[in-house]
Amino acid sequence: MGRIHFLLATLMTSSVTGMAWAQQPTTGPDQSTRPEDRVFRDAKGNPLPEAVQEQLREHFRKNPEALRPASSVDGEEPGEIVVSGTRPRGSVVSDIPAERSFNAQDIRAYGTSTIEELLDALAPQLASNRGRGDNPPVTLLNGRRIADFSEIARIPTEAIERTEVFPEELALQYGYRADQKVVNIITFERFDSQFGQVSVIGATDGGWASATATADHFQISGDTRFSLNAAYTRSGNVLESERELAQPSAMPDRGDLRTLVPRSERVEIGGLVGRPLGGTISGILSAKFEHGETRSLLGREAGIAAGALERDIGTDTLRLGAAVNGRLDRWLWNATSNYQRADTTIIAKMAGPAASERTGSLAKTYDAGLLFNGPLATLPAGQLLTSIRGGVAVQDFAAETSFGSANISANDLSRRIGSIQLSVDLPLLTDAGSLGALSLNGNLGLQSLSDTDDLRTLGYGVVWSPVKAIGIVASLTHEQGAPTLQQLGAPLLETPGVRTFDFARGEVVDILRLSGGNSDLVNDQRDVFRFGFNARPIAHTDLTISVDYVATTIDNPISSFPTALPQVEAAFPDRFARENDGRLSLIDARPVNFANSHQERLRWGVVFTRPLGPVPAGMQPANGLNFTSIEEAQRAMPNATIITAEPGSALARQGENLRSRFFANLYHNWYLEDRVTLRDGLPTLDLLEGGALDFLGGRRRHEVEFQVGAFKRGLGARMDVRWQSDSEIRSGPNGDLRFASLGTVNLNLFADLGQRAGGPNASSWLKGMRATLGVYNLLGTRPQVRDALGQVPIAYQPANLDPLGRTVSFNLRKVF
Repeated sequence: MGRIHFLLATLMTSSVTGMAWAQQPTTGPDQSTRPEDRVFRDAKGNPLPEAVQEQLREHFRKNPEALRPASSVDGEEPGEIVVSGTRPRGSVVSDIPAERSFNAQDIRAYGTSTIEELLDALAPQLASNRGRGDNPPVTLLNGRRIADFSEIARIPTEAIERTEVFPEELALQYGYRADQKVVNIITFERFDSQFGQVSVIGATDGGWASATATADHFQISGDTRFSLNAAYTRSGNVLESERELAQPSAMPDRGDLRTLVPRSERVEIGGLVGRPLGGTISGILSAKFEHGETRSLLGREAGIAAGALERDIGTDTLRLGAAVNGRLDRWLWNATSNYQRADTTIIAKMAGPAASERTGSLAKTYDAGLLFNGPLATLPAGQLLTSIRGGVAVQDFAAETSFGSANISANDLSRRIGSIQLSVDLPLLTDAGSLGALSLNGNLGLQSLSDTDDLRTLGYGVVWSPVKAIGIVASLTHEQGAPTLQQLGAPLLETPGVRTFDFARGEVVDILRLSGGNSDLVNDQRDVFRFGFNARPIAHTDLTISVDYVATTIDNPISSFPTALPQVEAAFPDRFARENDGRLSLIDARPVNFANSHQERLRWGVVFTRPLGPVPAGMQPANGLNFTSIEEAQRAMPNATIITAEPGSALARQGENLRSRFFANLYHNWYLEDRVTLRDGLPTLDLLEGGALDFLGGRRRHEVEFQVGAFKRGLGARMDVRWQSDSEIRSGPNGDLRFASLGTVNLNLFADLGQRAGGPNASSWLKGMRATLGVYNLLGTRPQVRDALGQVPIAYQPANLDPLGRTVSFNLRKVF
């Protein structure tokens, strides 16, 4: 086995962040000091290991200029080198501290390939109690706003130097709403690689498989960037008969004509070019094209003896983005522009001689914005940070539905938007005082829409850190929101044979379900209160405890149409159709406004990370980077000084510990209240006590997410566990349903084959290769639902709710 390589620069710790990166020393010894008398320390004053000291002394004997001090600092002892630093490269423009920070070794321990996969693996730590739906976190690159997430989604994780997670309040400084966490991803200043990946996945119950192939090239050197990527995925379908689902007695063979999972195919290609434009200005152009197809079987058409209804969906999406970044004195500015075009065609093919139904839609969006953020003034307690962003957007949406040559419906909608947002962060106290650091923040936003009333946002809050290890945030936001053009004008789509549980009669029926847009939707009004607590209770230990309480009240909330409860039918009687005998035959499931809703939720979590084995002072867990060869290290950090460790030596073992990781995190969502009033004057639906908005049951009061993983010597494992408590739907004597608690376990095992097969001495075809074995739903659990008699309704058969069950995947990735 070859030598193990370290970087001097990675052992020099920034006094600002406690992390180590490739920074040049800013202080040094007197040049008359003899090399053998020099003592190398980190920023905390800890001497580096003696084996490292010896290699550094020898290196600087041969290269005395490398230790020439940039400046002298009073009070330093002669013969010592102390490394300090300013704010690290890529930092955000704010004094708000990060809730979590991951260095290159932390990231490597998750076994992910791209930024998109990394954020998915970190999802429990990035979740927010605020926002409209399950929106992804706000993502920054090197402290700058990006034009679109697709610009960075496929950047390889090997190119990431560190990743920081900030509370929602930081989003205001970048012109976003304060409703999602902020993730700042900092890449190495120089990186160049090509990599390919193939993945296969299949269900252990059989009947379904999927395969994916990707190829990527990514290169970065300062503000110069280039990337090109392509991906192809093909997946099979799953028939109801392949899961042996029971069918209605009148249609025993219908399972051969209905898909639980559609067949699908997708191809995408994208690229990016970025370069300096002169002075402090740099620009980026990005493009991405996606084509997707799916085919579903919807069962037999009424009156046709053979064949099945088919639904084919084709989508072509084009995204173009541009961003220009610059600096004006102490202010940073960012201009972004995006264009997106999505063309969707849906064809329902009839089994008989009747004409096919065709639905098409074309959505086009163009937006542009300009952001300035920086210090407006310097106050006794710190800088008065301000951000102002203005933007314009044009949205067009056209849709039509035809049957043969007859046009059934058509919509052509357009929206013009002008927006401005201002946020201020006012420091009141510094952390030098007995009360700790304290600041106030406020934000004001206005959107002018051409097709509806103006939208206003007002928010204010306080951030207090009584000691450096504790952060407290309290905020209140008043926000208005408008329905999207798709919610207003999506084409009418008729889906026959949708299996539905009719709670009024306690029976399962196949109905005609209508979907599409609703032009009668109105704006909503959202009020959100948040109190957050974040603490690192043990010094020099990566242990974080967080608690978040959020209360959300919404007037006129916009929602997809709820399930067929008697209370829902009483509130929206015109959305249901029944036959003469009372049998349910149709539901119009286009979106609606409810009267109001109120939810209170408490989310707490614990996160712990540490190396696997002892690490001496001066080689702290955050300080290590891993390279398979000297050449790779020099490409990533050309100014670093490289030291080596012989295999089996104490330094080598310490280096292995340094690069290893054990991590565990636990999060608990506790819903304290969740209720909805469908219409004014009607009873409230309590989603925690028998009410429901969808057929999967009411709100689960408790949700628990647990993640644990380890990585050392090229081997890694990660396990994700998710558990939900039980729930029920109460709808009277005929239709009560009980949903049992549900737990799932996912397991990922991976191996860096080159490192396991000799490291630098491994065969060239093994270097940079990683194999990953994954098992999703390891225990094969599926939702369990029972009615009042203890029976399983046909619509709630376990395989109907989770068609795939346990799946096994294998992934092979090669970095060139």
